[in-house]
Amino acid sequence: MKRYLPSLPQQPAARIALAIGLSLLIHAIVLFGPLVELPKSEVPLPPLTAKLEPLPKIAAAPAPKKKPRPKPKAVESTAPAVQESLPETPSPEATGEQPQAVAEPQPAAEATEQAKPLLPKHAQLTFAVYQGSGGMQLGEAVHRLDIEEGQYTLKTVSQTTGVVSFFKSYTLTQTSRGRVDAQGLHPLAFDEEKKQSKGNQGLRAEFDWEAHKLHFSHGGEAALPEQAQDIASFLYQLSQMPMANRQTMPFSISNGKKLEYYELEIGAEEEIATPLGKLRALPLRKRHAQGEEGLDIWLGLEYRLLPVKVRQIDRTGQIAGEMAISDIRVSDE
Repeated sequence: MKRYLPSLPQQPAARIALAIGLSLLIHAIVLFGPLVELPKSEVPLPPLTAKLEPLPKIAAAPAPKKKPRPKPKAVESTAPAVQESLPETPSPEATGEQPQAVAEPQPAAEATEQAKPLLPKHAQLTFAVYQGSGGMQLGEAVHRLDIEEGQYTLKTVSQTTGVVSFFKSYTLTQTSRGRVDAQGLHPLAFDEEKKQSKGNQGLRAEFDWEAHKLHFSHGGEAALPEQAQDIASFLYQLSQMPMANRQTMPFSISNGKKLEYYELEIGAEEEIATPLGKLRALPLRKRHAQGEEGLDIWLGLEYRLLPVKVRQIDRTGQIAGEMAISDIRVSDE
């Protein structure tokens, strides 16, 4: 007997219907068949921990060797020479706000090769004052500079402190006020008030730039040269003076009683000891003849060329007094 297998439909429509029927059967088995629960294979992770380690030092790559360039042929230029000018310093004025940031040392190139640093809008420098060179501390000096809207106020207060103040009370307050531009500080008035046990003294000098006259409170006057300063402002004007390729800097300075001529020699970089530690500094020394008073100043190369040490020399050539920086606070806001 022959067995006959059912034949598959040959027509395309019949094939499609059969495929749909099989698909529906498979989905019904999956959806309605018994569910099988698989064993859990997830393993709990340990807590995440982090450890900070120093980064390895990276050796600096050697600088590529520069190939010598062929010398260009000289060409005569007919264009007019262009003179570069410095941009104007942002306008500043005294606000009375306390400086917010302690000044951090910043890397600096040689002072004679770098652009002049920007004067901070607010700065407070504190100095320890000594008798002689590093002798007994007599007192403290605080300098406060405020710049706002093209005007500045600089106030310095020096006074005896500690045990010395019981034996000798002394306070010297100097105030310089004026305007600020791209060339730095231009004083308009200087006041000095001295308080001590034997009495108080005061004096004033006014800078009349239009008439080129310097008027003193005692009644005298003097011709006012360009770039003249008072005894307080010139310490902060030093950083604004061009020093490139120069050995000396001339200054006309008033102490409130008269106008004096200073010529400061620019020395080589030194490392000096201060209450803040050892600092890189640029020394400036006043030229003086025998029998005249001298003055030595050190500018901080890592602190915008602000003064960090000042030494006074008496007429005999001995160190009369010295003040060294103990704290620097600046703010540009």
